[in-house]
Amino acid sequence: MEKIRRTRLPQHASIKISAVTLAVLTLMNQNQAMARQNQVPQAPQTPVAKIEITGSSIKRLATENALPLTTYKAEELEAQGLTTMSEVATSLVMGATNEPVGGGGGGTMINMRGLNTNRTLVLLNGRRLPNEAIGDSSINVDVVPMSAIERVEVLRDGASSIYGTDAIAGVVNFITRRTLNEIRLVASVVAPQRSGGGDQRRFSIAGGKGDLNKDGWNVYAAFDIQSRSSLMQKDRPELWNPDTIAQLGGSVFSTNTSGSSSSPANFTVYTNGKATTITGNPYWATGCTSNYGAQYSLPSIKVSGSGIKTCILDPSLYPQLLPENKQTTLFSKGSLRHGDNKLLTVEVLASESYIDALNPPQVFGAQTDYDKLNPGVRKPLFISKNSKWYPGGSGGVPAVAGVTGQDLALTWSLDELGPAGTDDRQNTNRLVVADEGEFMGWDYRVGFNAAMSKRRVSWKSGFVSTPKLYEGVANGILNPFGAQDATGQAYLNSIKVDDTNYRTASVKYFGPDFNLSRALKELPGGSLSIAVGGDLHRETYTDSTSALSNDIVYKTSGTPGANPSGARTIAGLYVEIDAPLSKGLDLTFAARADHFSDFGSTVNPKASVRWEPHKAIMLRGTASTGFRAPTLPELYGTPRTKTPSTNRWDDPLLCPSTTPSQPNTGTLTSDPKYAGLNLDPARVCNTQLTTLTGANPDLQPEKSRTLTAGIVLEPVKNMMLSFDIWDIRMKGTIAQITEETIFSDVSKYSNLFVRNPDGTLNYIVVTRLNMGGVHTRGIDTSFRYLLPTTSWGKFGVSMDGTYVNKYEGQNDVGGAWVDSVGRPGALATGSTSANTYIFRWRHNLRLSWNMGKFATQLSQSYTASYEDTNALPTQKFGQPYYNVIDPYIIYNLSANYRYSDKFRLSLGINNLLNVDPPLSNQRLSSRVVFAQNIAKPIGRAYTVKAEYSF
Repeated sequence: MEKIRRTRLPQHASIKISAVTLAVLTLMNQNQAMARQNQVPQAPQTPVAKIEITGSSIKRLATENALPLTTYKAEELEAQGLTTMSEVATSLVMGATNEPVGGGGGGTMINMRGLNTNRTLVLLNGRRLPNEAIGDSSINVDVVPMSAIERVEVLRDGASSIYGTDAIAGVVNFITRRTLNEIRLVASVVAPQRSGGGDQRRFSIAGGKGDLNKDGWNVYAAFDIQSRSSLMQKDRPELWNPDTIAQLGGSVFSTNTSGSSSSPANFTVYTNGKATTITGNPYWATGCTSNYGAQYSLPSIKVSGSGIKTCILDPSLYPQLLPENKQTTLFSKGSLRHGDNKLLTVEVLASESYIDALNPPQVFGAQTDYDKLNPGVRKPLFISKNSKWYPGGSGGVPAVAGVTGQDLALTWSLDELGPAGTDDRQNTNRLVVADEGEFMGWDYRVGFNAAMSKRRVSWKSGFVSTPKLYEGVANGILNPFGAQDATGQAYLNSIKVDDTNYRTASVKYFGPDFNLSRALKELPGGSLSIAVGGDLHRETYTDSTSALSNDIVYKTSGTPGANPSGARTIAGLYVEIDAPLSKGLDLTFAARADHFSDFGSTVNPKASVRWEPHKAIMLRGTASTGFRAPTLPELYGTPRTKTPSTNRWDDPLLCPSTTPSQPNTGTLTSDPKYAGLNLDPARVCNTQLTTLTGANPDLQPEKSRTLTAGIVLEPVKNMMLSFDIWDIRMKGTIAQITEETIFSDVSKYSNLFVRNPDGTLNYIVVTRLNMGGVHTRGIDTSFRYLLPTTSWGKFGVSMDGTYVNKYEGQNDVGGAWVDSVGRPGALATGSTSANTYIFRWRHNLRLSWNMGKFATQLSQSYTASYEDTNALPTQKFGQPYYNVIDPYIIYNLSANYRYSDKFRLSLGINNLLNVDPPLSNQRLSSRVVFAQNIAKPIGRAYTVKAEYSF
């Protein structure tokens, strides 16, 4: 593969110093400043210790940092009512992060700037965590131990010059407590006001022993366990009322239609091997109840045409708004001083998280694939007169007029087994051994990081083998029209695959790193400092899907029998120079060279400047480049596989239309050269066409350039205001081309339609491709003000907000740029939740009051209005069903009282005004219609948290 090398910034790249970039001054720093002003001068103060800040390898004071860095303390996050790492991630205003809603997925992945989760680097104590295993591109932050976290640092620009080439969108660094020498117990509950589920429970215990300063050592451990119960859609009926669905353009549920799969099964009469128009259900006349312990279906009231006298599965029974999930995390850290103030540390992380989702029961019959390796191959499920369960037979199934021994093709929903449950489980383990100190005038830090992530996907309940179920019906053992007898139940139990793990993927990351830094000479503004460092690590990826999954098909990921794998070695070296030319002017330069075993070498520089012309004004800016190699699964993952298209389309050749982007507008071709094909309109018009998905070994790396410029103002005492302008350009972006994009211009993408010699469609290529570019630009702003202490206590106000001015993308190099701010169309790679949106404006506003042992905070979360998915042809501005999501505003209120140094009680109300989630047309087909990307469906919830230490 051709080597790719980048050596310097373009000559005309410059740092524009204008409104941008603020180092957030925390309330602690403000309190310290006030305390210093109120104290009477006494003995000289101890010099403030310099620390290593995210984005730089040179230790410095936090206020000296030239990077757009935001710091959130653990207590600030909890004061906002954020009880899980998933909630912390979704609250970041500079992100477009979705919390897992449906089943599956690898957890919560941070998506900064809307550039997708695989372009945001997530660290724990400055070192990498392993990616979740199936995608091997993003970190599941649910594995981070919340009880051990001291603060979260968010670097809002590229950091490829220090941490690695893939930190294009930014870095989120979770920093744990350095030491702990007490025991802390925390228990909390989040209880929705409305019943049904969605409640959260958390318990943590953290304890340690030893004082680094006195004893020279410390050991502590933190154990977290948190869970959330399932919430079914039927418990929030306001989210699927018929009027709302109709307004959004969805099909309102009605029994005036024909049923598909149901329980008891529907049938179509076959004669001489061909389907007739005679349909029905043995229990239609008695209300579709059969002899089950519950009613699953409703009778159709359709009076004529195909599909009459059938049963319709009750759509309110199974849709799930929130799946059950649970995270358990153990983090332990040991620290030992040795030699001349050197520090040896060992960190151990072990976590397990899972998402258990419920789906409608497994369905069988001609409307579903028979096996996974041959999508579109659908076999009728026949019952013959030889079965005792044939209507009118000895099994007691009611006879049906006109059914006199013909073969019946069934469409059967296996409701008697209950919902089909899946278990998606991730285990993460990490060991870090590190040492730091001083040697021959150099500050050094060395370490070894060994990490592993494993993800297992299982059928938990309600799954059976498709071929064996067909055999059971054909042999007369299984009753598709009612509850099983003892023989049928025993057979059904024998073909279950419940509690079977069908897919296992693992990712391993290991290697050493080092950093050396020292002051070279004194400059007017301080020490000219240099840091050099590097790392060498090996990444491996494996993914295995059982061949058994070919027999299940339903809710099954991966390719049966496939075992893709990949590995690469990356070696990196970096250098950073900090030059404080004067008390107010500081320049920093950095560069990193990386060598990929599969992509060659790349060099990525970064420059930053900090200028303080006045004690109340700070200006700063950065410029950097980035380089992201395709992930191992993108290159070597799931083999290219034929699957049905997500949507229905007209074949552009065999069912041409003047508007191919609008399905069901084409007509069967009249071209005489295709006359001999005996084309079936149902197979080429308004149907699911075959697509080719999977890995692409021909992908090339992405490249990026990031500029930031900012200003920090302190206009009055205890106030800080900042603005950060950021501008990111990418080219060669790796993305999954969408079906909508292809059918929007079938001539342009004609090369993606691969046809057989006779002209019939073989497949449409929708694998990941190197597409055009992305250009996004916006402003981050932050405000802090702490009113001086009065007899009424301390009052504070703070706000973090992000305004996105531009988010343009290209489908092809040199193609048109399309802006998707406030509307669908953001970069899609398949590694994040669907329907990612770029919001024009988001902010978090907080008002706080502290007096004595009492503290309270009111927070507001605001998301601007945006255009909904609006995928239907009629859903355009000014036309029916066009939907716009109104601004979404949520208030949370929390209060805590510290009874003593050992005990604190906190109470809160999340979603104080009980605002319903905005309704969306994202998933009309399943009638789950709330805007999952910005809201939760649980409504107002009450929080209680108790903390005790000893």
